[in-house]
Amino acid sequence: MYVSHNELVWMLRQFDGQRIAQEKLLRKFSNHSLFSLLPCFDGIESLFEKSDDKSRIAAKTIQALQTRINREINLPENNLEDISYSRLASSLLPIVAETLKKEASSTLETGARVRVKLDSSASYAKPGSEGFIVEKLEDAAKVKFYSITGRYGVEMFTMEIPDEDLEVLGIDELLQRHQDFTGIAQYFFNDSMLRAMKSQIDSSVYTFAARTAIEYLVAEGFLKREGDQLISVPSKNFSVLAPRLDATYRNEELFSSHSLSSPPSERKPHVLRLELTTGCDYNRCTFCTEYAGMKPVTKSFEQFKEHVDRVTESIGSEKSRIERLFIGSGNTLAVETELLLKSLNYAASIFEPQRISLYGRTSSILQKSVDDLKRLKEAGFSLIYWGLESGSDEVLNYVCKDCTRADMIEAARRLAEAEIEVSAMMMPGVGGLKLSDAHVAGSIELLHNIEITYLTLLAINPSESSQYARNMLAEADNRHLTPEEVNAQVYQLLEGLNPSGIQIGMFTEEVDQVSSNTLRFNNQFSESNKELLLRDFWN
Repeated sequence: MYVSHNELVWMLRQFDGQRIAQEKLLRKFSNHSLFSLLPCFDGIESLFEKSDDKSRIAAKTIQALQTRINREINLPENNLEDISYSRLASSLLPIVAETLKKEASSTLETGARVRVKLDSSASYAKPGSEGFIVEKLEDAAKVKFYSITGRYGVEMFTMEIPDEDLEVLGIDELLQRHQDFTGIAQYFFNDSMLRAMKSQIDSSVYTFAARTAIEYLVAEGFLKREGDQLISVPSKNFSVLAPRLDATYRNEELFSSHSLSSPPSERKPHVLRLELTTGCDYNRCTFCTEYAGMKPVTKSFEQFKEHVDRVTESIGSEKSRIERLFIGSGNTLAVETELLLKSLNYAASIFEPQRISLYGRTSSILQKSVDDLKRLKEAGFSLIYWGLESGSDEVLNYVCKDCTRADMIEAARRLAEAEIEVSAMMMPGVGGLKLSDAHVAGSIELLHNIEITYLTLLAINPSESSQYARNMLAEADNRHLTPEEVNAQVYQLLEGLNPSGIQIGMFTEEVDQVSSNTLRFNNQFSESNKELLLRDFWN
């Protein structure tokens, strides 16, 4: 089954990072019209046979087919009167298939089938548009297009396109799309006929294409089914939405880790993750194995500058899409202030981001004066991801966090004075059953005394190899909370928390692949929303 790259990208953007009802996605897809899937419709013959003007449609079908094989097709006009679908197909398909078998161009030359490169930023023809070179010029080619991305019809035109924006569309790729020459010919025939009957296409055709698209996305791993819900698979989607970014992150010469531990909201096609530090300079939290075996290293400014330059070159045209920067890896705020300032300023000068964010621990915040933080804010640092985990000193000590609730309150005060937004994380379930009450009470106390913008609840999900899991296993008077007990703990937390307007979220696998959350919500925690959230919590 063939789905054009542009339509695949459009579809992924409709549900990336979401859980969505199948019927809702079906309506979205039906209303958009997925042109590359329309030729798969199994009712084309019926549509044609119902037509009152078969000869006109047949003539337009032939006209469109000619542009797809770059040769004239001569059928006597009187043969088109009262012609049937099957007779027209049997006359045309062999001609198309035999012509395709003779295609052999591998360079940009007259007669070559070409496509506007998918990463082209040219405005004159959209990426993915296909056609034939009708005249080769010195550094460009005149291309007669038969498929224009975003347009549907039989009207085609010729345009001069620079060589740098073109690539040969070889017969091997067409065979991959449609299995064999007969399959290519049938697809071109169906596509040409539907374009000729454009005004007669009804909603059943678009609904068919939408249903086919959903089946394709599930089969290819872009979506997972859960009842009548469809769940996005972010890691799969990212490789299509930002292929050069994805390849860049996988380049071990540029990044220490493909995932470069980062929050889900920073794993987006419009966010660039840069690596100033490798690993975590603390790396003693018992629940965390993210940086196990990774030596903590901080780049010099020269090394970071080279890193930024090489990443910029690697992502190519995708640079224009970058709106935000995340500077990793773990605890980047611990970097010496002057080095961090120079690094932020350089990255900002290259990308001009709307926002720069990074990870920071309580101790690294306290290492910075308010003046330091204000200078970093002026350099573009506007959001910190901060793992609070708990507000209970007993729980913090249990997981070997090197801070207290009082430390976190002071750190939050400094961030607020510097006007740096905070996205904080807390861990429902941390400390197990033994410390459950202390965890809830201490966390409520902490949250009532700090100013944050976002709070994300990440149910603890330690690996079996973690010190946390080993400690829990060795304790006769303690155990992990069950998912139901974790959710009950979340309810207690929300029930005891004063409405402050912060954004509180708890996400499942369509957004976060690290936690073990079984609940999902994302609410501004106002008084009315608190009431609604608690009322509907168990539904």
